[in-house]
Amino acid sequence: MIAFASCAVAIIAIFSFHVAKREAERALLGEWQMQIEQRGRYESQRLLRAEELTNRFSARFLASYTDPDAASAADFDRYFSAFPDGTIRLRPEFYSGYRDGAGVQRSGATGFVARNQPPLTPELQRRLILAYETVAEFGPGASTDFANVHATLPENALIMHWPNEPWGLKASSDLDMTAKSVVQATLQSNNPSRRPVWTGLYFDATAANWTITFERPLDWQGRHLINPSVDVSVTDLIDDVSSNQPDGIYELLLSRNGMLVAHSTGIQDLPENAGQIEIEELGSSPAADIYRDLSHLGPANDGKATVRFDADLDAYVAGVGLKGPDWWLVTVYPQDLVEARALRFAGRILGIIALLFAAFIATIILVLRGSVAAPIRKITLATQRLASGDGRSVPISDGTLPIDRHDDIGTLARSFGLMASRVEDMRSHLEDAVSERTIELERANQLLAEQSVRDALTGALNRRAFDVALKKAIHDVNVNEAKIALVLFDVDFFKLYNDHYGHVAGDKTLRQIVMQLEASLPTASIYRYGGEEIAAIIPCRDGSEPKGAINKAVKEVEDLSIIHSKSPYGHVTVSGGGMLLSGEAPESGEILESVDRALYSAKKGGRNRFVWLVPEQA
Repeated sequence: MIAFASCAVAIIAIFSFHVAKREAERALLGEWQMQIEQRGRYESQRLLRAEELTNRFSARFLASYTDPDAASAADFDRYFSAFPDGTIRLRPEFYSGYRDGAGVQRSGATGFVARNQPPLTPELQRRLILAYETVAEFGPGASTDFANVHATLPENALIMHWPNEPWGLKASSDLDMTAKSVVQATLQSNNPSRRPVWTGLYFDATAANWTITFERPLDWQGRHLINPSVDVSVTDLIDDVSSNQPDGIYELLLSRNGMLVAHSTGIQDLPENAGQIEIEELGSSPAADIYRDLSHLGPANDGKATVRFDADLDAYVAGVGLKGPDWWLVTVYPQDLVEARALRFAGRILGIIALLFAAFIATIILVLRGSVAAPIRKITLATQRLASGDGRSVPISDGTLPIDRHDDIGTLARSFGLMASRVEDMRSHLEDAVSERTIELERANQLLAEQSVRDALTGALNRRAFDVALKKAIHDVNVNEAKIALVLFDVDFFKLYNDHYGHVAGDKTLRQIVMQLEASLPTASIYRYGGEEIAAIIPCRDGSEPKGAINKAVKEVEDLSIIHSKSPYGHVTVSGGGMLLSGEAPESGEILESVDRALYSAKKGGRNRFVWLVPEQA
C-alpha cells in the first residue's frame, strides 16, 4: 500500500508540474506576441514616414524644376567647384557652414559628380542646384528618424545632407553609382513601372556603414530627373530591434523579395563588398531557414504577429509584417530560455505541491490498515483528475470521497479534499498573476504612447503628433465645416543665440518660449515642428480669425525680455506666419508651403512680427 501511495503521489506531482509549466509557457508566449506587435506598429510608422518625406521632397523639387525662375545655371559656380581628381563637388563651406543671402545658417550638405559624368549642360547644372536646395530644405528636419536625406541623379551624381558624414567630399573620384544595385534599381531600364524602392542591406564603402535606403524615382515628361532618398543606418536599426533583449534572443528584418535588411547578431560576419545581401546567399543559415518558412506561412501586413515553434532551430519564431517596405520583423526565442522562465513559475507550484504531498504520504502511512483498497481507488481516481489540471471536477461533498468516515480513511479523504482546494486556489492565483501582468503591460504601452508624441526637450507635442493633428484638422475643415488656424513660429536669430550663449541656454529659451505660447494661446495645441520652429493648431469655434491673439503671443514672447545681444532687438523674439483653414482645405503639403511663405514674409519684413496669409495669397 505504501508503494502504491508513493506512486500516486509521484504521478500527481509530475502531472501538476507539467500542467503549470504549460500554462506558464502559454502566458509567456502571449506576452511576447503582444510585444512584437507593438514593435511592429512602431517600426511601420517610421518606415511610412520615409515614404511620406520623399513624396513631399519630389513634389517640392518638381515644382521648383518646372518654375523657370526657381534657379539659374549661371549660379552653378557659386555652389560647385571642379576638383583636381576630375570630379565636381559641392563647395566645402556647404558642409562646414555658411550664411545664405537670407541670413540663414546652412551646413551639413555635400555633393558629388563623378569624373565620368556626361557634359555639364545648363539643364544638368540647374538640376544639381535645385537638388541641393531641396535636400537642404528637407534634410535638417529628418535627422531624428533617418541617417540622412539625399538625392541621386542618373548622371552619376549625388547631393546629400548628412551633418556627421562629409560623404560627397570623401567619395572616390572613379565611383560609378549607376553600376551599383542601389541606383540601378531606380533607372528606367530596370524599373519601368517607376515604383519606389526599399533596398536590402548593403555596405556603403564611403561612409563605412551598413545601410538600407528608400528611394523614389522622379520623372518628368518621360525623363528621369532625380531619386529623392533617405538612408536608415542599420547600426541604429539594430539598436532598435535588439535593445533590452535577454542574451540568446535575436531579431531579424527580412524582405519578402529575399533580401536581408537587418540582423542583430550576424552582421559582423557579412562581407563589406557584397552589395545588397540576398538571403539565399547565406546558405543554410538560420536567417535563410526562417525566410523559407515565412515565404509560405509569413504574417500579413495587418499588425498581427504569428508565433510558431521551429524544431530545427529549437526556438520559437515570432514574426509580424511591417507596412510600407513589405518586410518582416522576426524575433527568435530559444526554447531553453522559454523553458527556463516557465520552470521558474512551475517550480514554485511544485514546491507547494511537494509539501502537500509529503503531508499526504504521512497521512497514508498513519491510516493504512485493514481493508482500504476501495476507498484508496476512489482517492486515486480523484488524484488523476487533479493531476490532469481539472481541479474543479474533484468531488468533495457528494459522497465519492469518504470524508464522513471517522477513521483513518476519512482523515485521508478530507486531507486530499483540502489539498485539491489549495491546488485549485494556486491555479486561480496563477491566472490572477497573469492578468495583473497583462494590465501592467497595457499601462506601460499607454505611457509609451504618451511619450512617443511629446518632444523630450520642450514638453510640447512633437512632429509626429503634428502630422496626425494636421490631417485631422484638414478632415474637420472639409467634412465638418470647421475653421482652424495653422501658425508656424520661428525663433529669430536662434543660431546666433546658440553660438553665443551655448546650447544649454538655447534649450532653456526654447522651453520658455513654448510655455509662453501655451499660456498666450490657451485653446491651441503647441508642437515642436523642428529645430527652433514651433507650430500651433488653433480651433476657431466662433469662426473668427485669431490674428489678434497670435500678434499678442508674439508680443508676449518679446516681453519675456530674454537677453539676446546678437539680435538687433536686444532680446529674443519670434516671427510667425499663419492662415485660416476653412471651406475646402488643400493637402497638408500645400498648406505647409503657404504657411511657410507667410513665415518667410515675416522674417523678410524684419522679424519680431506675424504675417497672416489671406485666402487669395494661399
